[in-house]
Parts: sequence; C-alpha cells; structure tokens
Amino acid sequence: MKKICFVLTVSTGINYGSIFSLPFIRNHDDLKEYFSQYYDVSIDYIKDKNSVDYLVVPEPFTPFDNENNLPIIEVPAVLFMEKDFENIKKYIDNYFSK
Repeated sequence: MKKICFVLTVSTGINYGSIFSLPFIRNHDDLKEYFSQYYDVSIDYIKDKNSVDYLVVPEPFTPFDNENNLPIIEVPAVLFMEKDFENIKKYIDNYFSK
C-alpha cells in the first residue's frame, strides 16, 4: 500500500501550525479516516517524513523543506478547505495512474 502524507502544517519559525486558520478546518481526522481506506495515510509530516513515500501538498502552499526529496502530489488548496475528499482523491489517483 502506498504511504502518503498530507502536508498541512508549516513552520512559523518558532513552532508549527496549520495552514488553515479556521478551527474547523484544522481538524484533519476525517481526512485521515477517508483516505485510510485507500492508502497508508499520515497527516503529520514533521513526525512521519522519514516513513512515507509521497507528499500530498495543497497548492498554493508555503515553501517548505522537502528533506527527503519525496515526490509531491499537488492538489488545489480550496479542495482541502471545502473538505472535498472525492476530488482530492481524483488528483492522487491521477498522479498514480501516470
């Protein structure tokens, strides 16, 4: 099973925070639950960056250090804000079909 990590946090220089400012968007448990049916999923890039195979990154996104040079699957950020998991999955599936 492919190991993917949704990169949804960024470094603020002092600590890490969600890229989404609204509290209801910061909880990503439903995203992890949905995608765990199809992939081995992480939503904690900082903790799991050494154990995943692909990064799923909202676009546009704040620049970050892809320390392991993992392949990046770009998905429009609006889909994350709308919690449109079906369309996010289409982007991921399209990446893997190439």
